[in-house]
Amino acid sequence: MKWDRDELAALRLAGYAAIAAALVFVGALVYWQAFRDDLNSHPANPRLAAALAAPGRGRILDRDGHVLAQSLPDGRRVYRTAATAHVVGYLSGRYGAQGAELAFNDELIGRRGGDWLAALRSEVLRGAPEGFDVRLTIDLDVQMAAALALGNRPGAAVALDVRTGDVLAMVSWPNWDPNAFADEAPALLDDPKAPLLNRATQGLYPPGSTFKVVTAAAALSEGLVTPETIVVCDEAYVISGYTVSCGNVPQGPGTYPFRDAFAYSVNAVFARLGVELGWQPLLRTARAFGFESPIPFELPTASSQVVAGHSPLSDALLASTAFGQGELLVTPLQMALVAAAVANDGLLPQPRLLAGVYEGGRRTEGPPAPRARRVLDARVAGELRSMMADVVAKGQANLGPLKMPAAGKTGTAETGRGTAHAWFIGFAPVDAPKVAVAVIVEDGGRGGEVAAPVAGAILQAALVP
Repeated sequence: MKWDRDELAALRLAGYAAIAAALVFVGALVYWQAFRDDLNSHPANPRLAAALAAPGRGRILDRDGHVLAQSLPDGRRVYRTAATAHVVGYLSGRYGAQGAELAFNDELIGRRGGDWLAALRSEVLRGAPEGFDVRLTIDLDVQMAAALALGNRPGAAVALDVRTGDVLAMVSWPNWDPNAFADEAPALLDDPKAPLLNRATQGLYPPGSTFKVVTAAAALSEGLVTPETIVVCDEAYVISGYTVSCGNVPQGPGTYPFRDAFAYSVNAVFARLGVELGWQPLLRTARAFGFESPIPFELPTASSQVVAGHSPLSDALLASTAFGQGELLVTPLQMALVAAAVANDGLLPQPRLLAGVYEGGRRTEGPPAPRARRVLDARVAGELRSMMADVVAKGQANLGPLKMPAAGKTGTAETGRGTAHAWFIGFAPVDAPKVAVAVIVEDGGRGGEVAAPVAGAILQAALVP
Protein backbone atom coordinates (compact mmCIF):
# COMPACT_ATOMS: atom_id res chain seq x y z
CA MET A 1 0.00 0.00 0.00
CA LYS A 2 1.36 3.32 -1.02
CA TRP A 3 0.75 6.57 0.79
CA ASP A 4 0.37 9.68 -1.22
CA ARG A 5 2.10 12.86 -0.25
CA ASP A 6 -0.93 14.38 1.50
CA GLU A 7 -1.51 11.24 3.58
CA LEU A 8 2.15 11.13 4.64
CA ALA A 9 2.01 14.76 5.59
CA ALA A 10 -1.11 14.10 7.66
CA LEU A 11 0.53 11.14 9.43
CA ARG A 12 3.64 13.19 10.08
CA LEU A 13 1.54 16.01 11.50
CA ALA A 14 -0.35 13.57 13.74
CA GLY A 15 2.96 12.16 14.98
CA TYR A 16 4.28 15.63 15.78
CA ALA A 17 1.06 16.41 17.62
CA ALA A 18 1.35 13.21 19.69
CA ILE A 19 4.97 13.99 20.56
CA ALA A 20 4.05 17.55 21.48
CA ALA A 21 1.19 16.33 23.69
CA ALA A 22 3.52 13.89 25.43
CA LEU A 23 6.10 16.62 26.00
CA VAL A 24 3.43 18.93 27.39
CA PHE A 25 2.24 16.16 29.72
CA VAL A 26 5.74 15.35 30.96
CA GLY A 27 6.63 19.03 31.22
CA ALA A 28 3.51 19.77 33.24
CA LEU A 29 4.19 16.79 35.46
CA VAL A 30 7.76 17.91 36.07
CA TYR A 31 6.59 21.45 36.82
CA TRP A 32 3.81 20.52 39.24
CA GLN A 33 5.72 17.70 40.92
CA ALA A 34 9.22 19.17 41.04
CA PHE A 35 9.11 22.93 40.70
CA ARG A 36 5.72 23.29 42.43
CA ASP A 37 6.13 20.46 44.92
CA ASP A 38 4.90 22.89 47.59
CA LEU A 39 1.38 21.99 46.42
CA ASN A 40 1.95 18.40 47.50
CA SER A 41 1.60 19.56 51.10
CA HIS A 42 -1.01 22.25 50.57
CA PRO A 43 -3.96 21.64 52.92
CA ALA A 44 -6.44 22.08 50.03
CA ASN A 45 -4.77 19.39 47.88
CA PRO A 46 -7.40 16.65 47.35
CA ARG A 47 -4.65 14.03 47.33
CA LEU A 48 -4.28 14.62 51.05
CA ALA A 49 -7.82 13.39 51.39
CA ALA A 50 -7.00 10.29 49.36
CA ALA A 51 -3.95 9.73 51.56
CA LEU A 52 -6.25 9.42 54.56
CA ALA A 53 -7.54 6.08 53.28
CA ALA A 54 -4.13 4.75 52.20
CA PRO A 55 -3.07 1.93 54.53
CA GLY A 56 0.50 2.26 53.26
CA ARG A 57 0.97 5.72 54.74
CA GLY A 58 4.07 5.81 56.91
CA ARG A 59 4.14 6.06 60.66
CA ILE A 60 5.10 9.09 62.72
CA LEU A 61 7.53 8.18 65.49
CA ASP A 62 9.20 9.98 68.36
CA ARG A 63 13.01 10.20 68.54
CA ASP A 64 13.22 6.78 70.25
CA GLY A 65 10.88 5.01 67.83
CA HIS A 66 7.67 5.17 69.85
CA VAL A 67 4.69 5.27 67.49
CA LEU A 68 2.78 8.55 67.59
CA ALA A 69 0.57 8.00 64.51
CA GLN A 70 -0.05 5.06 62.18
CA SER A 71 -2.57 3.71 59.68
CA LEU A 72 -4.65 0.60 60.30
CA PRO A 73 -5.21 -1.97 57.53
CA ASP A 74 -8.56 -0.35 56.72
CA GLY A 75 -6.80 2.98 56.19
CA ARG A 76 -7.95 4.66 59.39
CA ARG A 77 -5.30 6.93 60.91
CA VAL A 78 -4.88 6.48 64.67
CA TYR A 79 -2.94 8.59 67.14
CA ARG A 80 -1.25 7.65 70.38
CA THR A 81 -2.09 10.64 72.58
CA ALA A 82 -3.67 14.07 72.59
CA ALA A 83 -0.48 15.36 74.23
CA THR A 84 1.19 15.45 70.79
CA ALA A 85 -1.84 16.76 68.88
CA HIS A 86 -0.36 20.13 67.88
CA VAL A 87 2.92 18.58 66.76
CA VAL A 88 1.67 15.47 64.97
CA GLY A 89 -1.49 17.22 63.75
CA TYR A 90 -4.35 15.56 61.90
CA LEU A 91 -5.25 14.23 58.47
CA SER A 92 -8.84 14.71 57.30
CA GLY A 93 -10.56 14.15 54.00
CA ARG A 94 -12.74 17.18 54.67
CA TYR A 95 -10.51 19.51 56.64
CA GLY A 96 -7.08 18.79 55.16
CA ALA A 97 -4.05 18.36 57.38
CA GLN A 98 -1.93 20.06 59.99
CA GLY A 99 1.25 19.45 61.92
CA ALA A 100 3.74 16.76 60.96
CA GLU A 101 1.04 15.04 58.90
CA LEU A 102 1.15 18.02 56.55
CA ALA A 103 4.81 19.04 56.89
CA PHE A 104 6.09 15.56 56.02
CA ASN A 105 3.26 14.38 53.78
CA ASP A 106 5.56 13.58 50.84
CA GLU A 107 7.70 11.28 52.98
CA LEU A 108 4.70 9.65 54.65
CA ILE A 109 3.18 8.71 51.27
CA GLY A 110 6.51 7.45 49.95
CA ARG A 111 7.41 10.34 47.70
CA ARG A 112 10.10 12.95 48.10
CA GLY A 113 9.51 16.50 47.04
CA GLY A 114 10.94 17.14 43.57
CA ASP A 115 11.16 13.44 42.64
CA TRP A 116 9.53 13.77 39.22
CA LEU A 117 10.52 10.29 38.07
CA ALA A 118 8.63 8.77 41.01
CA ALA A 119 5.74 11.09 40.23
CA LEU A 120 5.75 9.94 36.59
CA ARG A 121 5.69 6.29 37.64
CA SER A 122 2.83 7.05 40.02
CA GLU A 123 0.85 8.83 37.31
CA VAL A 124 1.39 6.17 34.65
CA LEU A 125 1.10 3.07 36.80
CA ARG A 126 -1.38 4.55 39.26
CA GLY A 127 0.30 2.56 42.01
CA ALA A 128 0.29 3.80 45.59
CA PRO A 129 3.88 3.76 46.88
CA GLU A 130 4.60 2.45 50.35
CA GLY A 131 5.11 5.35 52.72
CA PHE A 132 8.25 6.10 54.69
CA ASP A 133 8.27 6.33 58.48
CA VAL A 134 9.07 9.80 59.80
CA ARG A 135 10.91 10.09 63.10
CA LEU A 136 10.52 13.37 64.98
CA THR A 137 12.92 14.99 67.43
CA ILE A 138 10.16 14.86 70.06
CA ASP A 139 10.94 12.80 73.17
CA LEU A 140 7.64 11.23 74.20
CA ASP A 141 8.62 11.09 77.88
CA VAL A 142 9.50 14.79 77.92
CA GLN A 143 6.38 15.62 75.93
CA MET A 144 4.16 13.77 78.41
CA ALA A 145 5.90 15.43 81.35
CA ALA A 146 5.31 18.85 79.77
CA ALA A 147 1.65 18.09 79.10
CA LEU A 148 1.13 16.80 82.64
CA ALA A 149 2.87 19.79 84.23
CA LEU A 150 0.95 22.35 82.16
CA GLY A 151 -2.28 20.48 82.83
CA ASN A 152 -5.53 22.01 81.64
CA ARG A 153 -4.29 25.59 81.92
CA PRO A 154 -4.23 27.52 78.64
CA GLY A 155 -0.68 28.12 77.52
CA ALA A 156 2.30 26.42 75.95
CA ALA A 157 5.69 24.91 76.67
CA VAL A 158 8.74 24.29 74.46
CA ALA A 159 11.95 22.38 75.21
CA LEU A 160 14.99 22.55 72.90
CA ASP A 161 18.40 20.93 72.70
CA VAL A 162 20.55 24.05 72.97
CA ARG A 163 23.18 22.81 70.48
CA THR A 164 21.20 21.09 67.74
CA GLY A 165 17.90 22.95 68.02
CA ASP A 166 16.02 19.63 68.30
CA VAL A 167 12.53 20.21 69.66
CA LEU A 168 12.26 17.73 72.54
CA ALA A 169 8.80 18.81 73.61
CA MET A 170 6.17 21.20 72.29
CA VAL A 171 2.88 21.38 74.13
CA SER A 172 -0.11 23.67 73.61
CA TRP A 173 -3.33 23.77 75.63
CA PRO A 174 -6.22 23.56 74.98
CA ASN A 175 -5.75 20.65 72.62
CA TRP A 176 -8.04 17.99 71.18
CA ASP A 177 -8.36 14.25 70.69
CA PRO A 178 -6.94 13.60 67.20
CA ASN A 179 -8.74 10.25 67.04
CA ALA A 180 -12.08 12.06 67.31
CA PHE A 181 -11.14 14.99 65.08
CA ALA A 182 -13.52 14.14 62.22
CA ASP A 183 -16.53 14.27 64.56
CA GLU A 184 -15.39 17.21 66.68
CA ALA A 185 -13.91 19.43 63.94
CA PRO A 186 -16.92 21.79 63.56
CA ALA A 187 -16.98 22.49 67.28
CA LEU A 188 -13.20 22.86 67.41
CA LEU A 189 -13.21 25.34 64.53
CA ASP A 190 -15.92 27.44 66.21
CA ASP A 191 -14.45 27.28 69.73
CA PRO A 192 -13.45 30.81 70.88
CA LYS A 193 -10.63 29.27 72.92
CA ALA A 194 -8.93 28.30 69.62
CA PRO A 195 -7.84 24.76 70.55
CA LEU A 196 -6.46 24.15 67.04
CA LEU A 197 -3.98 27.02 67.41
CA ASN A 198 -0.48 25.82 68.21
CA ARG A 199 0.25 28.38 70.90
CA ALA A 200 3.89 27.28 71.07
CA THR A 201 4.67 28.49 67.54
CA GLN A 202 1.81 30.86 66.67
CA GLY A 203 0.52 32.24 69.96
CA LEU A 204 1.61 35.87 70.43
CA TYR A 205 1.91 37.21 73.98
CA PRO A 206 3.55 40.11 75.83
CA PRO A 207 6.74 38.57 77.26
CA GLY A 208 6.94 40.56 80.47
CA SER A 209 10.28 40.44 82.25
CA THR A 210 11.60 37.53 80.18
CA PHE A 211 12.42 40.19 77.57
CA LYS A 212 14.88 41.71 80.06
CA VAL A 213 17.29 39.02 78.83
CA VAL A 214 17.26 40.77 75.43
CA THR A 215 17.60 44.24 76.96
CA ALA A 216 20.45 43.07 79.19
CA ALA A 217 22.13 41.41 76.19
CA ALA A 218 22.03 44.70 74.28
CA ALA A 219 23.32 46.74 77.23
CA LEU A 220 26.15 44.29 78.00
CA SER A 221 27.10 44.13 74.31
CA GLU A 222 27.23 47.91 74.06
CA GLY A 223 29.39 48.18 77.20
CA LEU A 224 26.73 50.23 78.96
CA VAL A 225 26.83 47.99 82.05
CA THR A 226 28.47 44.90 83.49
CA PRO A 227 26.83 42.50 85.94
CA GLU A 228 28.63 44.34 88.76
CA THR A 229 27.80 47.90 87.69
CA ILE A 230 26.13 49.72 90.57
CA VAL A 231 22.72 51.03 89.56
CA VAL A 232 20.60 53.54 91.42
CA CYS A 233 16.85 53.47 91.85
CA ASP A 234 15.34 55.63 94.56
CA GLU A 235 11.55 55.82 94.31
CA ALA A 236 10.66 55.68 90.62
CA TYR A 237 11.87 56.51 87.14
CA VAL A 238 9.81 59.08 85.24
CA ILE A 239 10.10 59.54 81.47
CA SER A 240 7.80 61.81 79.45
CA GLY A 241 5.27 61.69 82.27
CA TYR A 242 5.41 57.88 82.42
CA THR A 243 6.28 56.58 85.91
CA VAL A 244 7.98 53.22 86.47
CA SER A 245 8.33 51.75 89.96
CA CYS A 246 11.59 50.87 91.71
CA GLY A 247 9.97 47.99 93.62
CA ASN A 248 10.91 44.30 93.92
CA VAL A 249 14.44 44.46 95.39
CA PRO A 250 14.50 43.11 98.97
CA GLN A 251 16.76 45.92 100.22
CA GLY A 252 14.32 48.51 98.88
CA PRO A 253 15.10 51.62 96.83
CA GLY A 254 18.76 52.59 96.68
CA THR A 255 21.89 51.21 95.04
CA TYR A 256 22.81 47.64 94.16
CA PRO A 257 24.61 45.68 91.40
CA PHE A 258 22.96 45.36 88.02
CA ARG A 259 22.81 41.57 88.52
CA ASP A 260 20.42 42.19 91.45
CA ALA A 261 18.23 44.46 89.31
CA PHE A 262 18.07 41.57 86.83
CA ALA A 263 17.46 38.85 89.40
CA TYR A 264 14.73 40.79 91.20
CA SER A 265 13.36 42.24 87.97
CA VAL A 266 13.40 45.96 88.73
CA ASN A 267 11.35 47.58 85.99
CA ALA A 268 12.61 51.12 86.62
CA VAL A 269 16.26 50.12 86.21
CA PHE A 270 15.50 48.51 82.85
CA ALA A 271 13.32 51.41 81.75
CA ARG A 272 16.18 53.84 82.39
CA LEU A 273 18.70 51.46 80.81
CA GLY A 274 16.55 51.13 77.70
CA VAL A 275 16.37 54.90 77.22
CA GLU A 276 20.14 55.24 77.75
CA LEU A 277 20.71 52.40 75.29
CA GLY A 278 18.47 53.81 72.54
CA TRP A 279 16.15 52.17 70.04
CA GLN A 280 18.69 51.03 67.46
CA PRO A 281 20.89 48.83 69.70
CA LEU A 282 17.79 47.28 71.28
CA LEU A 283 16.14 46.60 67.92
CA ARG A 284 19.40 45.26 66.49
CA THR A 285 19.78 42.79 69.36
CA ALA A 286 16.13 41.67 69.25
CA ARG A 287 16.32 41.14 65.49
CA ALA A 288 19.54 39.14 65.89
CA PHE A 289 17.60 36.78 68.18
CA GLY A 290 14.98 36.44 65.43
CA PHE A 291 12.31 38.96 66.37
CA GLU A 292 10.30 40.44 63.50
CA SER A 293 11.17 37.54 61.15
CA PRO A 294 9.57 34.13 60.59
CA ILE A 295 11.41 31.39 62.48
CA PRO A 296 12.73 28.74 60.04
CA PHE A 297 10.88 25.62 61.18
CA GLU A 298 8.92 22.75 59.68
CA LEU A 299 5.66 23.89 61.30
CA PRO A 300 4.06 27.32 60.70
CA THR A 301 5.34 30.07 62.99
CA ALA A 302 4.30 33.62 63.80
CA SER A 303 6.85 36.43 63.83
CA SER A 304 7.52 38.04 67.19
CA GLN A 305 7.01 41.79 67.33
CA VAL A 306 8.97 44.56 69.02
CA VAL A 307 6.93 47.55 67.86
CA ALA A 308 3.54 47.52 66.16
CA GLY A 309 3.28 48.90 62.65
CA HIS A 310 4.42 52.48 62.36
CA SER A 311 4.25 53.42 66.03
CA PRO A 312 6.41 56.45 66.89
CA LEU A 313 9.63 55.33 68.55
CA SER A 314 9.17 57.47 71.64
CA ASP A 315 11.23 57.36 74.82
CA ALA A 316 8.18 56.32 76.84
CA LEU A 317 7.56 53.36 74.52
CA LEU A 318 11.27 52.50 74.66
CA ALA A 319 11.20 52.48 78.45
CA SER A 320 8.21 50.13 78.63
CA THR A 321 9.64 47.91 75.87
CA ALA A 322 12.94 47.56 77.72
CA PHE A 323 11.27 45.92 80.71
CA GLY A 324 9.02 43.69 78.60
CA GLN A 325 5.74 45.49 77.99
CA GLY A 326 5.16 48.22 75.40
CA GLU A 327 3.95 46.67 72.15
CA LEU A 328 6.00 43.49 72.41
CA LEU A 329 4.39 40.24 71.27
CA VAL A 330 6.34 36.97 71.26
CA THR A 331 5.86 33.26 70.69
CA PRO A 332 7.02 30.69 73.25
CA LEU A 333 9.27 29.18 70.58
CA GLN A 334 10.98 32.55 70.12
CA MET A 335 11.64 32.89 73.84
CA ALA A 336 12.94 29.31 74.04
CA LEU A 337 15.43 30.27 71.33
CA VAL A 338 16.53 33.32 73.34
CA ALA A 339 17.27 31.04 76.30
CA ALA A 340 19.00 28.51 74.04
CA ALA A 341 21.30 31.15 72.52
CA VAL A 342 22.41 32.32 75.97
CA ALA A 343 22.99 28.71 77.02
CA ASN A 344 24.89 27.95 73.81
CA ASP A 345 27.63 30.59 74.25
CA GLY A 346 25.78 33.11 72.09
CA LEU A 347 25.04 30.77 69.17
CA LEU A 348 21.36 30.73 68.17
CA PRO A 349 20.32 27.23 67.01
CA GLN A 350 17.75 26.72 64.27
CA PRO A 351 14.87 24.64 65.63
CA ARG A 352 14.10 21.37 63.87
CA LEU A 353 11.43 18.69 64.16
CA LEU A 354 12.72 16.05 61.72
CA ALA A 355 15.05 13.42 63.20
CA GLY A 356 15.08 11.15 60.16
CA VAL A 357 13.15 9.30 57.45
CA TYR A 358 13.05 5.48 57.52
CA GLU A 359 12.06 2.73 55.11
CA GLY A 360 11.56 -0.67 56.68
CA GLY A 361 13.69 0.31 59.67
CA ARG A 362 16.53 1.59 57.48
CA ARG A 363 17.20 5.30 57.61
CA THR A 364 17.05 6.78 54.13
CA GLU A 365 17.42 10.39 55.16
CA GLY A 366 19.02 11.89 58.24
CA PRO A 367 18.05 15.04 60.10
CA PRO A 368 19.08 18.40 58.69
CA ALA A 369 22.56 19.40 59.77
CA PRO A 370 22.49 21.58 62.89
CA ARG A 371 22.64 25.24 62.01
CA ALA A 372 23.49 28.04 64.39
CA ARG A 373 24.50 31.64 64.01
CA ARG A 374 26.25 33.89 66.46
CA VAL A 375 23.98 36.51 67.99
CA LEU A 376 26.01 37.32 71.11
CA ASP A 377 29.67 37.47 72.02
CA ALA A 378 30.58 34.45 74.15
CA ARG A 379 31.59 36.78 76.99
CA VAL A 380 28.17 38.44 77.01
CA ALA A 381 26.45 35.05 76.89
CA GLY A 382 28.52 33.96 79.90
CA GLU A 383 27.54 37.07 81.86
CA LEU A 384 23.88 36.47 81.07
CA ARG A 385 24.15 32.83 82.17
CA SER A 386 25.60 33.98 85.47
CA MET A 387 22.80 36.49 86.01
CA MET A 388 20.12 33.98 85.01
CA ALA A 389 21.61 31.50 87.49
CA ASP A 390 21.19 34.19 90.18
CA VAL A 391 17.45 34.36 89.44
CA VAL A 392 17.06 30.74 90.56
CA ALA A 393 19.72 30.82 93.28
CA LYS A 394 18.09 33.87 94.91
CA GLY A 395 14.73 32.16 95.10
CA GLN A 396 12.91 34.06 92.35
CA ALA A 397 11.87 30.89 90.51
CA ASN A 398 10.45 27.75 92.08
CA LEU A 399 11.54 24.97 89.74
CA GLY A 400 9.65 22.33 91.67
CA PRO A 401 10.92 18.81 91.02
CA LEU A 402 14.19 19.75 89.28
CA LYS A 403 17.15 18.18 91.11
CA MET A 404 20.02 20.14 89.54
CA PRO A 405 21.18 23.76 89.32
CA ALA A 406 19.36 25.73 86.63
CA ALA A 407 19.19 29.26 85.30
CA GLY A 408 16.35 31.36 83.98
CA LYS A 409 14.23 34.47 83.96
CA THR A 410 10.71 34.86 85.22
CA GLY A 411 8.03 37.06 83.71
CA THR A 412 4.66 38.39 84.85
CA ALA A 413 3.25 40.02 81.74
CA GLU A 414 0.31 42.39 82.07
CA THR A 415 -2.49 41.60 79.64
CA GLY A 416 -4.48 44.85 79.88
CA ARG A 417 -7.43 42.85 81.26
CA GLY A 418 -6.40 43.07 84.88
CA THR A 419 -4.60 39.73 84.68
CA ALA A 420 -1.04 38.68 83.91
CA HIS A 421 0.52 35.83 81.93
CA ALA A 422 3.00 33.72 83.88
CA TRP A 423 6.33 33.17 82.05
CA PHE A 424 9.57 31.34 82.62
CA ILE A 425 12.49 30.81 80.26
CA GLY A 426 15.68 29.04 81.23
CA PHE A 427 18.08 26.13 80.85
CA ALA A 428 19.96 23.43 82.74
CA PRO A 429 22.42 22.30 83.91
CA VAL A 430 24.00 25.66 84.73
CA ASP A 431 27.63 24.63 84.15
CA ALA A 432 27.05 22.70 80.91
CA PRO A 433 23.62 23.63 79.52
CA LYS A 434 21.87 20.98 77.44
CA VAL A 435 18.18 21.86 77.37
CA ALA A 436 16.41 25.22 77.16
CA VAL A 437 12.75 25.76 77.97
CA ALA A 438 10.04 28.38 77.65
CA VAL A 439 6.70 28.16 79.45
CA ILE A 440 3.69 30.45 79.44
CA VAL A 441 0.52 29.99 81.45
CA GLU A 442 -2.15 32.36 80.18
CA ASP A 443 -3.56 34.63 82.92
CA GLY A 444 -1.54 32.53 85.36
CA GLY A 445 -0.13 35.32 87.52
CA ARG A 446 3.45 35.30 88.81
CA GLY A 447 5.89 33.51 86.55
CA GLY A 448 8.25 32.34 89.28
CA GLU A 449 5.42 30.63 91.13
CA VAL A 450 3.28 29.31 88.25
CA ALA A 451 5.35 28.84 85.07
CA ALA A 452 8.69 27.94 86.68
CA PRO A 453 7.48 24.64 88.25
CA VAL A 454 6.25 23.55 84.79
CA ALA A 455 9.70 24.29 83.38
CA GLY A 456 11.31 22.40 86.27
CA ALA A 457 9.25 19.29 85.52
CA ILE A 458 10.21 19.45 81.84
CA LEU A 459 13.92 19.88 82.57
CA GLN A 460 13.81 17.03 85.08
CA ALA A 461 12.25 14.70 82.52
CA ALA A 462 14.72 15.75 79.83
CA LEU A 463 17.90 15.57 81.89
CA VAL A 464 17.46 13.01 84.65
CA PRO A 465 17.27 9.32 83.60
